[in-house]
Amino acid sequence: MITQETLVEMHVLHRQGHGIRSIARILGVSRNTVRNYLRQPAKTPTYPERQPKPSILDPFKTIFA
Repeated sequence: MITQETLVEMHVLHRQGHGIRSIARILGVSRNTVRNYLRQPAKTPTYPERQPKPSILDPFKTIFA
């Protein structure tokens, strides 16, 4: 997951003269990810909201509650 902090770090390293490959290695992300965010500076990572996963123990919670 790319955080806002990682995104800022990408741009800082790029301004310091690091290449895409070295930025990817330093941050531990794909080169394509680095390239994607450097080409579109206004783009921010968005992730969809997840639904809570039901627990295996849900049927028993009412019995012992």
